[in-house]
Amino acid sequence: MYATKRIRGWAIIIILLLLANLGWIWWNVSCNSGLCAAGKQFKIEMLHTNGVSGIGIFERKTEQPLWIEWDFNSDGKAKQENYFFQGKDVFDVTLSSNHAPKYSVYFRGPGKSATWWIDDWGNGSFTDRIYYDTNGNFYNREVWYKEAWNTVDRRNERNGIVINGQWHQLALDTNGLWTTKGNQ
Repeated sequence: MYATKRIRGWAIIIILLLLANLGWIWWNVSCNSGLCAAGKQFKIEMLHTNGVSGIGIFERKTEQPLWIEWDFNSDGKAKQENYFFQGKDVFDVTLSSNHAPKYSVYFRGPGKSATWWIDDWGNGSFTDRIYYDTNGNFYNREVWYKEAWNTVDRRNERNGIVINGQWHQLALDTNGLWTTKGNQ
């Protein structure tokens, strides 16, 4: 009887030591496999500005954003996601009810110059390009029309393009693609 209790006691001690060792191994592996390292390198922040809320992932050391998800209506549904490279917005996806996702891509040049490609109508193809100079000021806009980029020529507060030397006012067709008035 005494020997049986003694064996049980040693068995319990060995099992507890084994569980403690397995817990120690698991903690070491998880900390060294990147879970703890990720916590040291990145941070998650809740954002609130102008009645809009969001959540973002930031580099801890530089405070630069990597990804932000915005909720414009405070209904808990994501409305826009922004992706960043070296702290600068490079890609956006905008979601809205009963519409296809809209995409925006930013190509950065020297200084503050940039080109903004837009699928503003969610038709799965980029339809607009907007150019900004090295001061960050707008200087040109192009639209995709008949398989080519065409410079937008604004006249009398209306957007149009010049085709064969003649100005044509721009309009959108039912698919969200650019056309000219009268060619719908």
